[in-house]
Amino acid sequence: MLEIAFTQHAGKAHAVQQDALWTGERCIQLSDSGTASLVLDPPILLAIADGVAISPQPQTASRFVVEDLAKRTAEEGLSAPTVRKVHGALCDRYARGKTFGTSTTLVAAYITGNTCQFMNVGDSRSYLITALGYWTQVSRDHTVLNDLRGTHLVDEGTKYASMYDALSDCLIADDEEDQFAIHQRQLILQPADTLLLCSDGVHDTLGDERLRELYDLKLNTLAQVQVFRTAVLRAGAPDNFSIILARQIASQSA
Repeated sequence: MLEIAFTQHAGKAHAVQQDALWTGERCIQLSDSGTASLVLDPPILLAIADGVAISPQPQTASRFVVEDLAKRTAEEGLSAPTVRKVHGALCDRYARGKTFGTSTTLVAAYITGNTCQFMNVGDSRSYLITALGYWTQVSRDHTVLNDLRGTHLVDEGTKYASMYDALSDCLIADDEEDQFAIHQRQLILQPADTLLLCSDGVHDTLGDERLRELYDLKLNTLAQVQVFRTAVLRAGAPDNFSIILARQIASQSA
């Protein structure tokens, strides 16, 4: 059983919400959804898609991807082939006319029993936080700078221009853009482990160190999401942002 809390905001510089969030039950895509929670039994899909702002109709791509992913995951589970099928469906629907090239990132977690399958394309992130408060970034940022790190050409003491933070991979409504990278990882969840999924409007605004500072083991998921949300808004919320926090809780005995 998981306690799930979530929130979403379009940011202070955007009129349209480009993120789409899958709560385990439904898609949310609102300028300001506030903070809410629910309790669900596995299997559960949690997902955030962040429409790429420079592409046409990014909000269309993000909503389509999370809704199509939810439908397919319910039928076949979450896997790299499932994500590629979602991309194919995105192309079938939008790779023409004014929506050609519409794009989105994706991060998802699929919980079955005590096993969690993580998947991401782009720079929306997933983290695992243990019951003792230890953090691990499970996702891999698909950015130009991160790809360069893989070639050992990056000097970690150098501050690089913002152009290096550009996406190297995402889901694009273009049949020829089908070789995008998919990062995947499977983990066994321990009692009271917590999952955090967020779009880059959260981690780019606050940074990892600040996220960790704001995390309080004593708070329930709803209260903790509110803490994160308040911090992003106080920091100026320059981008759309979405947050999902899910924690394993003991099942109630009969």
